Amino acid sequence: MRTVRLILREACHRYATSLLTVLAVGVAAALVVFFITAARASSDETRIIQRDIGLNVVILPAETDMDRYWALGAPDTTMPQQYIEAVTNQAVANRLIPMLRRRVTWQGMDVMLTGLAPEVFPRGKREKPALGVDVAPGSLVVGSEVAGTLGLERGQAAELMGESFTIARTLGATGSDEDVRVYGSLADVQRLLGLPGRISEIQALECFCSSPGQDPLAMLRAELEPLLPGTKILRRTRTAEARQKQRWMADRYLAILSPVVLVLCGAWVATLAAINVRERRAEIGLLRALGFGSPSVALLFLGRSIAVGALGGALGFVLGARLALWLGPAVFPAAARNMHADSGLLLWSLLLAPLFAAAASLIPTALAVTQDPAVALREE
Repeated sequence: MRTVRLILREACHRYATSLLTVLAVGVAAALVVFFITAARASSDETRIIQRDIGLNVVILPAETDMDRYWALGAPDTTMPQQYIEAVTNQAVANRLIPMLRRRVTWQGMDVMLTGLAPEVFPRGKREKPALGVDVAPGSLVVGSEVAGTLGLERGQAAELMGESFTIARTLGATGSDEDVRVYGSLADVQRLLGLPGRISEIQALECFCSSPGQDPLAMLRAELEPLLPGTKILRRTRTAEARQKQRWMADRYLAILSPVVLVLCGAWVATLAAINVRERRAEIGLLRALGFGSPSVALLFLGRSIAVGALGGALGFVLGARLALWLGPAVFPAAARNMHADSGLLLWSLLLAPLFAAAASLIPTALAVTQDPAVALREE
């Protein structure tokens, strides 16, 4: 208790140095919290953007003629819808969407009729639809070119292949083949095409980020082909690699900046600790003359560093979290809704910031405990 009282009294007496030390530790903790939160937001932003761009894993029937597939934009063969059940518990792809696609003519216009079933999420997790399209039975969602050419509007009744449907939504122009797609529920499209219980492909989102040098397509095939022998596994490389590169960039950003911040703030704390030791030369000499040993003197200085480090860690978490939540919506608009101050970072701030402050004060503390009390008192 006596040591604690001495630490508190000294910190209050030399409040300017104490506040500067708290600020130094707080800045270090704040920037680390900010960088980690920003890196997580960057990863979420990338995930959301890539989700909106489209899925990057495609599973096709074994009999698919790839030349015709690339020419037509859709497979001309099918596989059982039950295949989706075989891949629901693997670890390399999620957001699985069974679909049936065929080119058909609708009122003289060539369109891509696409039947969609609800997404299948491993472990029952639910998220926003990856394709941004959720079609109820008896309704259609049409691309912008289809809507414009055929004069279709939301809520309007339309006949397709002899059946009546309601236009649930018209999509905005994308400048891609999305503009000539017509989406319906999988069951409706299976009935229209006379292919009950059949699908033409399963699309999914790659849910791992391989390290540089690894072959992600080989990893996908190694996991998925044993579950669906004979099927063709494709990876949309550009979409997947853009996602990977964005995540690697965020990781490198955190790995480079965090040590720089820690070194600069550590030097700041060490300098303040050295100043504190210099100001307390006479006090140290008096304590040693009164019988305080080197461990007791070291405990005074390290205890002070730990105390102000804890305050700095708490302050840094608050500042870093506030800064991230303030700047986040402007930098990461898509992920802004999910940004939050992770309570785990508060725990790490309160644990690591005192250790950081103590480590930065080790050299000044060593100088204090090796100081000759006779010399210190004679100089005063």
